[in-house]
Amino acid sequence: MYQQPNKEIWTGRLDSKTDRAAFRHFQTVAFGDLSSEVEENTGVALLGYAIDEGVALNQGRIGAKEGPDAIRRAFAGLPTMSDTPITDYGNVAHDAETLYESQQAFGQYVSQLLQHHSRIFLLGGGHDIAYAQYLGVRAANPGKSIGVINIDAHFDNRYAESSTSGTSFHQMLEEDEQLDYFVLGIQRAGNTQSLFDYADESNTEYVLADELKGRIDPRIRNKIENFIHEHDVILFTICMDVIDSAYAPGVSAPAVLGLMPGVVLELAERILQSDKVTSLSIAEMNPTYDIDNRTAKLIAHMLTYLIHD
Repeated sequence: MYQQPNKEIWTGRLDSKTDRAAFRHFQTVAFGDLSSEVEENTGVALLGYAIDEGVALNQGRIGAKEGPDAIRRAFAGLPTMSDTPITDYGNVAHDAETLYESQQAFGQYVSQLLQHHSRIFLLGGGHDIAYAQYLGVRAANPGKSIGVINIDAHFDNRYAESSTSGTSFHQMLEEDEQLDYFVLGIQRAGNTQSLFDYADESNTEYVLADELKGRIDPRIRNKIENFIHEHDVILFTICMDVIDSAYAPGVSAPAVLGLMPGVVLELAERILQSDKVTSLSIAEMNPTYDIDNRTAKLIAHMLTYLIHD
């Protein structure tokens, strides 16, 4: 289930072997092993969720399990923008009998990393990564209130008897009385009325995609800041299908009339200004349907700004 980091992925153009101002990420990344003791580290960690079983169970397009390594390849050759240490811990794959078991295993690794890193970035994989992320965040923060912020075209709050990529937030809300949910980028045409009804019943806050087409309204900024202020810990996740398919074609469910990448990056940068945000997952990157690595490159550029912000 656990796969140690593949060092061969981390390659790129070499401009200098000695001048750190000319270094790219492949020259500075460190490698960790979750099968042994994790050392204390003030930098950030990368962990891949190489699983798209939840997408298949949700009747979606599979291929997202290859997303974590595609993102790494695109990220490796980008220039470093600060001295923030980055440690790659490899991937978790699905070889258990049920998706829930794989999510539990991933959650245990997330909890382990949260004890030793200032912030962790989780690379997906289907959006069932969010529930696996929650299991780890909750284990690392017993008794604390958790605010979940999701940038997504979909609520992913369906009910099902077992985990899928569309059930993560329903599972969290039903299991955890100390948890609240806030979604940015919801598309009216991407969610049935029953999902809107459940959002209302569960006191889910949401901002429609139509409200994020241009400049981000100060009232939306205030909503985000108030939500963060009201919680002890923030679990942050981005589903790449929120971005218009012209910019992000390589996803499990491509967006029509989706958000512009700059809007998503601005929202993410604002959210990550808070030290309460200890983890960010980026889900649904599907290399099978990408064009010229456009989606992988977009995530890689976003990561460069978000890690070094």
